[in-house]
Amino acid sequence: MERVAVLISGGVDSSLTAVLAKEKHKRVEGVTLLLNRHNYEDIERAKEVCHYLGLPHRVLDLRKPFEEKIINYFINSYREGKTPNPCAVCNQEVKLGLATEILLSEGFKKVYTGHYVRKVKFKNRYLLKRAKDTKKDQTYFLALLKPKYLHFLEFPLGDYTKEEVRNLARELGIPTQNRKESQDICFLEGKKLGQFLGQFIPPREGNFIYKGKVVGKHKGYYSFTIGQRRGLGLRLGKPVYVVGLNPSENIVYVGDKQDLLRDEVLLEKLNLFLPLKEVEEPLWGQVRYRTPPKRVKSWEYTPRGLKLKFEEPFSGVAPGQIGALYTESGLLVGGGFLI
Repeated sequence: MERVAVLISGGVDSSLTAVLAKEKHKRVEGVTLLLNRHNYEDIERAKEVCHYLGLPHRVLDLRKPFEEKIINYFINSYREGKTPNPCAVCNQEVKLGLATEILLSEGFKKVYTGHYVRKVKFKNRYLLKRAKDTKKDQTYFLALLKPKYLHFLEFPLGDYTKEEVRNLARELGIPTQNRKESQDICFLEGKKLGQFLGQFIPPREGNFIYKGKVVGKHKGYYSFTIGQRRGLGLRLGKPVYVVGLNPSENIVYVGDKQDLLRDEVLLEKLNLFLPLKEVEEPLWGQVRYRTPPKRVKSWEYTPRGLKLKFEEPFSGVAPGQIGALYTESGLLVGGGFLI
């Protein structure tokens, strides 16, 4: 009888995932990842759900690798003038990387998780596909996932909408049925971004520059990201946007909306689930989670990475963010870091 683990975080999604895993397998265990000192409440919720469902529960302490691989990466990215994506990197390195590795080494055959993605078979390999609920689809955050883990991971919520998940949880009386989702980065501890980063990168006054002229002062380039309009504190008689950062000189360049447009991007540290030469449909690219994808006009490998040219430009492409590639039918081809 194979052992199956469910990564249960204490929210409604992972709780229903545990129910669905239990319907298919006889030996299911709940596992909660301890990532920082602020998710002890999650652990108590997860215990409550596992007790309600009659499942064994355990905690896997990954605080040290989480700090080394995610928090340090987050801080260093801003130090370098980049915009990090901690959730995508955490899925790659910790939540669905290290945790899966540990559980497989302990004899578990499958690891269930509550992400809104679909796992499909394509040309004798497993791929991820956009979820039924397009508003909740999380394939973008799994673009860096190591392909070797796809065989062992299961994503049952890909065929449900969030509303359907909530309704099922209420019908089943699951304790977390009404728990609200957190939209914050888990390790910020309620602090604003600049306040959190200021603990590690000393605040230093620098210049805002618009078309070669100093137009204002700021307290540190690391508090800004490409495309940002709000919170600049500039009075130029029109909206301006962050169009570039110079960490070494502590400069934030601002410009007009059209200065943000880019129809060409480079992806480094490419992670592919499917070789590009095997993609038979038009290719689409996405550069932020909430930014709609655009059709790829052409692509080529260069010494710096994969160069993509789009039929329409994106606005506000931020170095350090994730670029995800899809087929027209919604298969996740892969992803990398925007340069």
